[in-house]
Amino acid sequence: MAEFSAPATLEEALEQLRQPGALAVGGGTQVGLLVRHGMLQPRRLVWLGRVSELHGIRVENGALAIGAGATLAEIATSPRVRQLHPMLAEAAAQIGNPRVRAVATLGGHLAHADPRQDLPPVLLALGASILVERGRSRREVPAGDFFTAPFETVLDQDELVTLVRIPPGSPRRRSRYVRFAPGSESDYATVGVAASVELEGDTVLAARMALCGVHPRPLGLDLVELHGRRLDDRSREIAAEAVARACDPVGDQRGSAAYKRAMAGLWTRRVLRQLAADRAHGGG
Repeated sequence: MAEFSAPATLEEALEQLRQPGALAVGGGTQVGLLVRHGMLQPRRLVWLGRVSELHGIRVENGALAIGAGATLAEIATSPRVRQLHPMLAEAAAQIGNPRVRAVATLGGHLAHADPRQDLPPVLLALGASILVERGRSRREVPAGDFFTAPFETVLDQDELVTLVRIPPGSPRRRSRYVRFAPGSESDYATVGVAASVELEGDTVLAARMALCGVHPRPLGLDLVELHGRRLDDRSREIAAEAVARACDPVGDQRGSAAYKRAMAGLWTRRVLRQLAADRAHGGG
């Protein structure tokens, strides 16, 4: 049976993670399942719940800084998140169920790197970066570079996600996240689509799309094809075609690869239609 420790400081936690077989644990929603089924066999579980440096949601020089120990429920209900990046709060509120959101942490969500998870595409669309620390060293990784393959990231064994930083958005930006989960709403989405579009009137200045569930890792796309175009039916079709081409889905119980690719295109059209409606009604 694995040893269990609960360090009180970040320094202590990083020191313990240097030990062979050590594994960081936040809310334990995924680690518990993997250990129970023998897919992980750690020698030591390092619980991070007491590390105050990993908690908190604050604004730093206009950027939203979210500690890796923040729970999904805290992100979903945070006034700062809802004001600055409502798409992130809305996405967090749709993950799992209230019991999961109450304990699952942002750092654990990212480190698990399941390509079906909801928050990675939102962070990609918002241009977020992820702070990673080891001992006395740290590095800041763009969210688009953090995920390398299904359930794999750039993290080394003794590294820890400590903070997620989201830069301030342009006043012209409109953003939305939609997910398609035809079974239970608490299930992983067949496809999730995050859109972040800068508009001057109804003309696209910049467009960023990011998806989950349809690629080996979160898929981010800068749709330069839309720059200078009106956000109309033709632009939505161009975006849907670009997304469908970029997808590399795997067929499973949620549908065939062809079905998922079609759903990626369909929900791309829908999220862009919602953004157009938001602009017309003055929403963000």
